[in-house]
Amino acid sequence: MLPVLALSPRLNAGDRVLDVCAAPGNKTMQLLERVSPPGRPEQGLVVANDGNPRRVDTLLEAVARHSRAANETASLVVTCAVGQDVPVPVFKERNKDGESVVSLSVTRGYDAVLADVPCSGDGTLRKSPDLWKKWSPASGVDLHTLQLEIATHAARLLKVGGRLVYSTCALNPREDEAVVAAMGAHGLAD
Repeated sequence: MLPVLALSPRLNAGDRVLDVCAAPGNKTMQLLERVSPPGRPEQGLVVANDGNPRRVDTLLEAVARHSRAANETASLVVTCAVGQDVPVPVFKERNKDGESVVSLSVTRGYDAVLADVPCSGDGTLRKSPDLWKKWSPASGVDLHTLQLEIATHAARLLKVGGRLVYSTCALNPREDEAVVAAMGAHGLAD
């Protein structure tokens, strides 16, 4: 749950957020609480995406398990696309001056994107001993390209001034620091 906490200081009620690799859904529910808090008039948007249809089913089960009120889940959109192919959103808003519509503005991109990407999971070996049988040093190396593609595309989905949090549950520097360094080399990370 730490990735959402890293994103939270910059999240506000009414923000539009993408959870690009959302399943199993716990972080999605945290994001929803932050941008569409109960009892507040500002309703944000959380787009929860996952590239695997079975994982999307798991995500939907998590949403149902949390038993949110209909007005809260109205702020949630669930999609199924690979992370590096999620389209850049265009939001149209009516600017009001009192009761009349003054103009229609267009905003491209999300206020924030959470990219908790697929990883080797070697950071969870202590609590998931069954991973020892499947794990190898090559696991993180094999995932580096995919992780970089998702993170780079996620950065492009942000509006100007938006914030990206990239995370894994891996300890392998190839999956973490190397991805962030590669993004920085392309001017996409600070």
